[in-house]
Amino acid sequence: MGKWSKKERKQLRTGLLIISPWLIGLLVFTVIPLILAIGMSLTNYSFLSPPKFVGLGNYITMFTQDPMIWKSLGITLLYAVFTVPLQLIFGFLLANLLNQKLKGIVVFRTIFYIPCLIVVVSSTLLWKQMLDTDFGIVNYLLKSLGLNKVSWLAGTGTIIASTVFINIWQSGKMMIINLSGLQSIPTSLYEAADLDGCSKYKQVFHITLPLMTPVLFMNFLIGLIGAFKSFTLFKILTDGGPNNASMVYMLYLYKNAFLNFKLGYANAMSVFLFVIVGALTHFTIQNI
Repeated sequence: MGKWSKKERKQLRTGLLIISPWLIGLLVFTVIPLILAIGMSLTNYSFLSPPKFVGLGNYITMFTQDPMIWKSLGITLLYAVFTVPLQLIFGFLLANLLNQKLKGIVVFRTIFYIPCLIVVVSSTLLWKQMLDTDFGIVNYLLKSLGLNKVSWLAGTGTIIASTVFINIWQSGKMMIINLSGLQSIPTSLYEAADLDGCSKYKQVFHITLPLMTPVLFMNFLIGLIGAFKSFTLFKILTDGGPNNASMVYMLYLYKNAFLNFKLGYANAMSVFLFVIVGALTHFTIQNI
């Protein structure tokens, strides 16, 4: 490679200057914390005493002596398996419905996106009240229909289903992204398909889905990473109960760090989660 010309060096300096805020943010809020987390994961550290180097001791304990690690990972994976596909499907169907050229369609788009604008803590507290076994409106409606009330947040078999439903209710983000993808597809393709006698059903599978693949793939990755990082919803709804049935990985990490004061161990857990999410992302990119 030859030497850069004066113009090319000037363009490089200009480009670096433009993206410098992003580079500084990446360094300060991602790279440095990641390096510190890896270093801290090799220590035994609490708020009450200075860090003590233990090497891979935290990782050995995590993999061989802490069954709750694997249980929390299993619960998180179960939650992701149901949440991500349902969010993808619901967000795609909703975007198709709201992509119609109808009068007042903007109002409906706003209504379906509003749940995403509500602060997570506020919406979770609202759902906690609605799903209350004795005083929740959901069980009140079931009782009015002659059905038995359900312990939505107190039963080990219903807690994950309840959290999955709440996440589907907040599918507005995926809906908006899908809607932008649908509107980027040239209408001439659908017009040509209509002239050839192609049904709407076939147009979805032969035009819409193939051209929407990059958008759906991005939504899948966002949903997958978000599912593994889930914390606020479970913390407010059940705090990991009943009987640790909703103890997702991030909630268990939080409890180790700020309730058990095992900062080194919690950092080891965060590094392990980083590896898991990175491996899943890499596998998805390579196979889709």
